[in-house]
Amino acid sequence: MIYTKGKVGHYMGNTDILTTSLPDAGTENTTEHSTIFDDVFRTIAQKMPQLLIPLINEVFHTSYSEEEQFEQLRNEHYEKYGTVITDSIIRIGGHIYHLECQSSKDRTMVIRMFEYDISIALEHASLGEHAIWEIAFPQSCVLYIRNHRSLPDYHEAIVTFADGQKVRYRVPVLQAKRYTVDRIFEKRLLILLPYHILRYEHFLKHNGTNSKKVKHLLDDFREINRRLEQTSEKEQKSHLYMDMIVLIEEIADYIIPEDNEIRKGLGEIMGGKILKLRSEELLELGEARGEARGEARGRLTGLREGRLTGLHEAKIDAIQNMIDLGLTKEQILRKYSPEEYEEALRSMSVKA
Repeated sequence: MIYTKGKVGHYMGNTDILTTSLPDAGTENTTEHSTIFDDVFRTIAQKMPQLLIPLINEVFHTSYSEEEQFEQLRNEHYEKYGTVITDSIIRIGGHIYHLECQSSKDRTMVIRMFEYDISIALEHASLGEHAIWEIAFPQSCVLYIRNHRSLPDYHEAIVTFADGQKVRYRVPVLQAKRYTVDRIFEKRLLILLPYHILRYEHFLKHNGTNSKKVKHLLDDFREINRRLEQTSEKEQKSHLYMDMIVLIEEIADYIIPEDNEIRKGLGEIMGGKILKLRSEELLELGEARGEARGEARGRLTGLREGRLTGLHEAKIDAIQNMIDLGLTKEQILRKYSPEEYEEALRSMSVKA
């Protein structure tokens, strides 16, 4: 967003969010992490774009509903020296918002943002009154997902025009580390959940064994699990939150060393949630198929008996689908009986 000198944008202070001291991610090379972090952010932007709305509300003090109509704009801009790809650009009403996800500190970030914003502004320029072009910059922000010390509240640059006019270009900065689990759910900033594990990155990287920290980490993710389950049931959005859990595990698996015991504990906490959501989805599909079969049988053996048979087959279908997805016997037996599991296996071997 462009601000004239002395004009301050509407960006909230950090008075209501956690400011505990977390280890600095430092200036180490984090390029290897960037791809997965960017991929997760762009996956959310593409598959769950409504989760961008609370982020916009938080940064720019807007009050859009999550049901607000919005348009996702093209994020590739072609320039003389190549293609500029931004993370997410959406239009709500007459406003364009540009959101970037950043893992590492970069002294030139404001230059990059300026370059992106010029590309976006030029693409959406319009011819106004008296044949004068109107070029409006988007409202932009940078989300930092890793722990960094000394990040400013804004990235800033002074732009000097040929006539001597100076304009202060300012981009607000949002730091994921400042948000606790409670704050994330209170403000509906679910887009931050996959990156929550990065609060513990330094500890995990060095295979920390501090029992209090381990407990705090696992407690955090138990609470995330509980709140996601509660939200998905209340809002009937199991598909959306199943995807969110998968993204949480994606980054956790990437960050936690394979020989770290926390990996197993976290997998049990979050994996159970995935199982529940997947099995609910599969059972729903299985029931639909089973009911169709049951109705056909019902014409011959009676409606009631046919429906019961169909529901039983629905469970068998669901178990077989879960096996195909690679879920273990132990995971499946959390929801279904051993007899149902064995019947599903026998049925699969007969079909083979």
